[in-house]
Amino acid sequence: MKEILDETLHVLERGEDFALVKLAADRGSTPRAAGAEMLVRRDGSISGTIGGGLLELSMMKAAGEVLEERRSRVTDMGLTGTDVESEDKMICGGSAEILITYVPPGDAALLAVCRAVRAALGAQRRAWLFTILPAGAGDAGGGGANATAAEGTAVEYCLLGDDDSVVGAQPCEPRVLRAAVGKIAVHGATQLPDGRSVLVEPLEPAATVVICGAGHVGQALAPVALNAGFRVVVIDDREEFANPQRFPGATVVLAPFDGALARVGVAEQSYVVIVTRGHVHDMDMLGQALRTPARYVGLMASRGKRARIWSALKEDGFGEDDLARVHSPIGLDIGAETPAELAVSIVAELIQVRAGTAA
Repeated sequence: MKEILDETLHVLERGEDFALVKLAADRGSTPRAAGAEMLVRRDGSISGTIGGGLLELSMMKAAGEVLEERRSRVTDMGLTGTDVESEDKMICGGSAEILITYVPPGDAALLAVCRAVRAALGAQRRAWLFTILPAGAGDAGGGGANATAAEGTAVEYCLLGDDDSVVGAQPCEPRVLRAAVGKIAVHGATQLPDGRSVLVEPLEPAATVVICGAGHVGQALAPVALNAGFRVVVIDDREEFANPQRFPGATVVLAPFDGALARVGVAEQSYVVIVTRGHVHDMDMLGQALRTPARYVGLMASRGKRARIWSALKEDGFGEDDLARVHSPIGLDIGAETPAELAVSIVAELIQVRAGTAA
């Protein structure tokens, strides 16, 4: 989302036209899920991805046609080829319905919506982005194969905020937009009262990873978590380690570990990773974390160290249900040893939890 948003704003502000390619619906096995997006410029260069391979190549060609025609379209692409040696057919097994939107130079309406999206994400507020297809553009998500948007019409956008504010097009009352949100699961398509198809994309505040410890593992972990779409907060009590220059893009907190989680705030969508320099701080931070509603609590510790910390926490009144929340050993078991490898392992587990696929 951030890459596409930043580049969309950049190109709009430069006054250039471009095409936005959005995976509107996926059926069966596809390279990416609905909501994946790619920006295609007139020179053929792109930002973002809808999955790579032949699907992306085909849609880049189609986007070039959209730019020449200055007309948006919805198209359907089957991915059900059977010959593994075929160079012009994908064999994923599913199909993808794709919206290719022509965006005219400096589109003021889209620019306002994109700025509102950036503000909502920056303020960590929920919002919903509506992509409103013109009449005659097909039934996105409902099998409208190879339909093309009617000439002279345009795709519209609006952003519904969590306070029912609306930026952009005003297709209906906010309460009706709310009802449309209730009809979809994550990314999805539905219809407005006037019969137009609409794609709904929820914008959720980025989950926050709180890294307790700014040593080697913490430093390796932060950029991997950032690149995976998490916000990152790093806590340490050592000035030479809690240095913002060591953690570009992250929020760095130089403060004692005692009471640190209460100061930074840990919510239900927070992920607490404990990688401090010693067992005293580990136990302190773990006790703090278990008193929060954090979605994930992970502790890097050897088996012996973990047993001692468990024993001490039980003496402090924590029960088996509390300790069962802790991911330790931390990370997925991929044989990681170096800080860089441990970072990959830990973030992989964070992604697994975020996606709801953890065992």
